[in-house]
Amino acid sequence: MRYFFKKQGFTFLELLVVLVIISLMSALVAPRLGGALSRMNSKTAAKKIAASLRYARSQAVSRKMPHIAVFDFDKNRIVIGNWKPETPGTGNWELGTGNRELEAGKIYDLPEGVKLESAIGGEVVSGLFQINFYPVGSSSGGGVIISDEQERLYKITVDFITGTVQLNAEQKN
Repeated sequence: MRYFFKKQGFTFLELLVVLVIISLMSALVAPRLGGALSRMNSKTAAKKIAASLRYARSQAVSRKMPHIAVFDFDKNRIVIGNWKPETPGTGNWELGTGNRELEAGKIYDLPEGVKLESAIGGEVVSGLFQINFYPVGSSSGGGVIISDEQERLYKITVDFITGTVQLNAEQKN
């Protein structure tokens, strides 16, 4: 009786060829994956800023107290809060005026590689830009543009009459 042994397994050469193919495929795919992650990072940051602004508006309406969104261009973050309580009808709601202090409720630091590019509809004073939200649902209006390392831009705007927040992808000119 003859026993024929079947060849089982792979030869070293076959394993080596498969490893080379996998290496080449990963070398081609990895750079594309990195770009997609970066794009997702900046888009997520833009969505979080828009959500923070919507939060500020809803807090102003529900608590019947003006809220403020302060964009800190130097520290690359947004602070949502309200003014510390004082006698109603006194003081000014503008940042840097009067003796009022901001009670920070929510702070969002932008991720690495994403930065506040510019303000829309207002002036950046000492690295700060603000948008006020009032109890009736309106706002002072304005917006910001953020950018990432690949020069993608996102524009977040707040309507001054309705206080609604919009997010749009922009093209670099």
